[in-house]
Amino acid sequence: MEIVFLGGAKEVGASCVLIKACDKNILIDSGIRMKEDKLPNLQLLRELGGVDICLISHAHLDHIGSLPLIAREYPHIFFYANQPTKDLIKVLLYDSLRIMEIAEDEIPIYAEKNVEDLLDRTLTYGFNYTFEPIEGIKVTFFPAGHILGASMIFIQTQEGSILYTGDFSADKQLTVDKASVPKIRPDVVICESTYGDRLHTNRNFEEERLFDTVAEVISQGGKVLIPAFAIGRAQEILLILRNYMRKRKVTFNVFIDGMVREVIRVYRNNPTYLSSRYYKRVLKGEEIFLADNINVVVDKKQREEIICSSDPCVIISSSGMLTGGPSVFYAEKIVQSQNALIAITGYQDEEAPGRKLLELAELPENERKIDLNGKEYEVKCKVEKYGLSAHSDRDKILGFLATLRPRTVIFAHGSEDAISQISDMAVKELESNIIVPQNGEINSISIEKPRKQLSFFNVRKLSNQDLLSEENLKLLWQYLVDNKQESNHITAEHAILIWNGKEFLEKDEVNRVFELLKKSVYFEQNHKKPYLFRILSAQEVEERLKPKPMEQNKMRDLAFEMFKEYGLYKVGMDIENKVVTFYFNFPQVVKKLEEKIREFEKFTLWKVDINPNINLTYASEYVKNLLKDYNVKVLKFSYNPVINAIIIRIKENFEEMKSVSEKFLEETGVSLIFDVESKKQEEIVDLQKPRMEQNKALLLIDLYFENEKDKIYKKSIKEGGKYIELSFVTPFVGEKYKDKIEEISEKTGWDIKISQSINQVEMINILKEILSKYKIEILKNPSIYPSTREVKIKVCEQIHEEILEKISDEFFKRTGFYIKI
Repeated sequence: MEIVFLGGAKEVGASCVLIKACDKNILIDSGIRMKEDKLPNLQLLRELGGVDICLISHAHLDHIGSLPLIAREYPHIFFYANQPTKDLIKVLLYDSLRIMEIAEDEIPIYAEKNVEDLLDRTLTYGFNYTFEPIEGIKVTFFPAGHILGASMIFIQTQEGSILYTGDFSADKQLTVDKASVPKIRPDVVICESTYGDRLHTNRNFEEERLFDTVAEVISQGGKVLIPAFAIGRAQEILLILRNYMRKRKVTFNVFIDGMVREVIRVYRNNPTYLSSRYYKRVLKGEEIFLADNINVVVDKKQREEIICSSDPCVIISSSGMLTGGPSVFYAEKIVQSQNALIAITGYQDEEAPGRKLLELAELPENERKIDLNGKEYEVKCKVEKYGLSAHSDRDKILGFLATLRPRTVIFAHGSEDAISQISDMAVKELESNIIVPQNGEINSISIEKPRKQLSFFNVRKLSNQDLLSEENLKLLWQYLVDNKQESNHITAEHAILIWNGKEFLEKDEVNRVFELLKKSVYFEQNHKKPYLFRILSAQEVEERLKPKPMEQNKMRDLAFEMFKEYGLYKVGMDIENKVVTFYFNFPQVVKKLEEKIREFEKFTLWKVDINPNINLTYASEYVKNLLKDYNVKVLKFSYNPVINAIIIRIKENFEEMKSVSEKFLEETGVSLIFDVESKKQEEIVDLQKPRMEQNKALLLIDLYFENEKDKIYKKSIKEGGKYIELSFVTPFVGEKYKDKIEEISEKTGWDIKISQSINQVEMINILKEILSKYKIEILKNPSIYPSTREVKIKVCEQIHEEILEKISDEFFKRTGFYIKI
């Protein structure tokens, strides 16, 4: 094969490479230079036999600026790119046409018809999809990470394989993810070398340094100009400023000038090519670039108003090298202001005003003069450079090449110094033949045994005549699984190719199938590379097809819709185990709702648990409102969970007391007991029957219980000596000794009652003691519900049913409570 650089060798600009392989002429890119000699050597291209196909890496002018000339010269050929690159080519070339038309000293090098013709003949394919543009030549675009749509181009021929890196970034940016290439084995790599002579500083550090300097100038009432390439760099800077403004909680005005509005539209229209960080946000309709304080300049009048205003602001404007465009207009005013900043964030050509401005920053103030639009200005403003490059540095390039291990590396797209340094290091570090070409030089490369490539799809095309639809997507999936493709990744283009056998794909059809794959249960979208879909295994699909519990927020809304009228006031969720806890004002009403709750569980696939505690705040208000109709005032309110009763103290009896209690029990499931203050609570004490002295009586109680398993925790003389109260771990334990207590009462002459309170601390101790016998640990302290006589626990691991039964039996005997896991 032969490789000829028609431009882009030992320079940055006019990238244009011809590859002659298998009797085919493959052209990659055709850009322009930012100087007088703009074009690549298109005469040599004609002499070498012209072009059969043209592949496009990305939409910067140094790679696409002369493509309309190729389209005019070779009307029979097709151009190949991905969709965002095609969209950006349209924006950029029409803007170039406009500039050429208004430039007085420049003759247009092509016409609008040539741009239209180029776009009409540009076919688009997504990343990671191998297509055959011409017989015997296979091409795959891989993400290059440089700007939206930027591609590394992998070409496979019988004479060997070539990877053309184009401009690439091995570091993740805000707008696009870093370059990503699978395990390919190229024989030849044509590699960019823009920063082959240096290393980049830390990206996060540079972003923060930029914002800090900008914020300082703004706080002092100054203006900041950031000349930026309209494609890529302008969007990065917008996101940097937005992110830091949000983080630092500061706001200032930002104006964007040039063709940035159209570029932002292209970014929005191609969300799958954005970074994984912003892809979903754009899909949700979020505006990621513009804001109330970030606006696009629409005309010359507004431009004048911004620069003449005394208000501080940031201006992001093209061109990035100050070679033309609105940035030169702003620079003419800003360079003369001491309270201003020009921030250089991208590559500057040797002859560009931006490079000159950086060099002046090192000189004394009285020597800092620059020519802009043919007029000399004294540079009084601050000039700073920030390392926000979208190109890989020297070490990242060498590291990337080391992983590919190509037989031949050709360094291009860099200054002579950059290429000289990186090629010298590559000779020492890589086991590859290193070539540093000249423009116009024919580099012959003979590959005796081309390296074998890992083929993604070794499956026969189905050539099905039916449209690939939601209904027959299962058939495609089954076919892929049968051909052992599960866990491989597929694109929308691959799906269409295998199903219909179509080579040339329409954008709308690709988009339609992309949406099908995204929704399908048979494929899983890659969250980092959303244009890829993993082919799921049969087991994964089976799991996906199982009924899934309802999404938690929808489930909560449905719960309130179905049960709010019954007093549901709160919903708790154990998301991991798909258990929902309902909190009712009066949980006893649930007995009437069992069928409705089963219906809810069946529909949502969430298990329902009921919190057994009543809502005391609500219950108190409920009782007060209930008694208002009877002109009865509540003096005291209390709830006894053991007997499930609300006890209220009132001044005196009223006629409807019994009917009110019955009505309350019917409506709430809770008893209502009236404690009437005026009612004489006469203790009938048989004065003729003597009572044992209280200390002797308490001693006798101890003697009666000294051999019992259950302990009396407290003995109290209540209400000034009216009766003795005995406290057990729970009142249910005390009930076991009712006969014995009556016997003691008879002997002592004392009225003896069982306390209705629960010793929760001792209950937990008893539970832990029982569990320790079986070496069972609980995750946290249990929840105790007296009204239902339940203790709920969370355990570290599953308990065997037989052991659980033993634990439950022992705990019930000792406390009268049930255990619920």
